[in-house]
Amino acid sequence: MRTPRMTDATLQVGATLAMLVWSLLARTVPAALAGMCIALLFPLSVRVCALALRWLPVAAGVRPPMEAPNSQQQHELVAGCLLAAACSLTLLIYTPPSIVLADGVALHLANLLVQFDRREGWLPNAILMPMLLCGLLAGAALGHAGSAIGGACVGWMLGGAGLFGLSMTRRGNFMSATDLLLLSACGAWVGLGGFWAFLFLSGIGFWAMRGLRRNTHTPMVQAAVCSTAHPVWRYPTALPCAVGMLMVFLLRNSPALPYWAQFMLGG
Repeated sequence: MRTPRMTDATLQVGATLAMLVWSLLARTVPAALAGMCIALLFPLSVRVCALALRWLPVAAGVRPPMEAPNSQQQHELVAGCLLAAACSLTLLIYTPPSIVLADGVALHLANLLVQFDRREGWLPNAILMPMLLCGLLAGAALGHAGSAIGGACVGWMLGGAGLFGLSMTRRGNFMSATDLLLLSACGAWVGLGGFWAFLFLSGIGFWAMRGLRRNTHTPMVQAAVCSTAHPVWRYPTALPCAVGMLMVFLLRNSPALPYWAQFMLGG
């Protein structure tokens, strides 16, 4: 007898239907509409990310066209998009729908950057610049434009100083222009008030990843794979930044935290 298998298409359909049902159980109509938008965005984000991961490096001249991704890479992509959608739905429990939709955009862009960093060892400006711009526009639309601009500026200056210090003391390539742009974009999304918590949380994630790679002897990400020059090895920064930004989003409006903790998180 043939054993049924859970394919990526089946998982996407089932997860989308589950998120739609969950959205219909929301307490308010705006929350239900926001949940439905997030549920329908999930399968679309999988296809958009797959196209970007396959053709954006070709358009940028980083590498020639390659075959379709293997099953493991496809599973990782679907899992990342599903995690971003699930976290966005979780925010609907105690966060206004307008803020949730904006944070959902940030989480999907961060997921795409994580996929690029893992597969290519490269953070494309074609994703970083829209992420920064969307963060500034979201701050202006939600009424805290000054905080978004301040977070972006502090992310550029303080993040650059920190990465430069790590590069000098640890004798490794910890920083680049794209890493600074990533920190600036995350600063725009978390705001000036939440940037300090974001920096602390992403720093913990960065050091945890570094320790894991050192103990398991896992090599760093190789950048410029197809370049004729000597390859550059760098530590991945997209995943710790994405985790730090996600934790700020999840915690800063949580009713379980005291007021001072929400204030430290920019809530």
